[in-house]
Amino acid sequence: MIKFFRKIRQKMLTENKFSKYFLYAIGEIVLVVIGILIALQINNWNEQSKIRKSADTQLNQLSQNISDDLIQLDALNEVIETYIIKNQTLSDQFQQIIPFDSLTTSFITTSLFEQNFYANTTAYDKLNMTGEFTVLPKALQMDITAYYNLLNRIKEREEITNTFIKKEIEPYYFNNYSKYHRKGSNKHPLLEEYYKNDKREAIPLDTSAIMDDDKMATLNFARLYQIKIQQEFYEEALQKGIKLKVSIDEYLN
Repeated sequence: MIKFFRKIRQKMLTENKFSKYFLYAIGEIVLVVIGILIALQINNWNEQSKIRKSADTQLNQLSQNISDDLIQLDALNEVIETYIIKNQTLSDQFQQIIPFDSLTTSFITTSLFEQNFYANTTAYDKLNMTGEFTVLPKALQMDITAYYNLLNRIKEREEITNTFIKKEIEPYYFNNYSKYHRKGSNKHPLLEEYYKNDKREAIPLDTSAIMDDDKMATLNFARLYQIKIQQEFYEEALQKGIKLKVSIDEYLN
């Protein structure tokens, strides 16, 4: 092909057809430029295709990450529901709506337990690190970003609640209620298992003392308020996670 064009150029020059040669030269340049542009476009398409395939691979992994999140969130939500019931019952006991009973100390113990959600952000981090996140549809980008922003807010909420437990509830609890850590004194499953061979006599709950323990009642109120907010976050994340997983799977299919 190159020899063919070279012969044409030589013929035109030999015949002194300069104007035709000039037009031909321009045409040849245009053809070369077009060829380069087409090659660049094809290369760009190939690169974009590779990026999209890689992004799809990460989206598949992200869908699995969300599935892992949903399992964890659902388990945390179930646990926190039992905490709410126990803290609400304890609140009713402090307000003398219902009487204190053998489970009161176990309800107080429940307030010590922290909750921590560990989101799996492997695929999300890689999508952002490689820049592949930007090739996704804008609507999907917004949904994914909103989901992971919500997970960050969950960690912030958990940190607030867990810090309150460490700094406020734990010190007061161990100073005033650790004496009930004996077999038969506290019916919390964890303590019953730990002290199952305890030979000491059980200490019954001092009902009159706990009835006037306004600080414990207030701590319980604060704990109940915080875990209700925490539950709202878990439930919102469950809803958004399920919806996002459906959107990702529909996009990939």
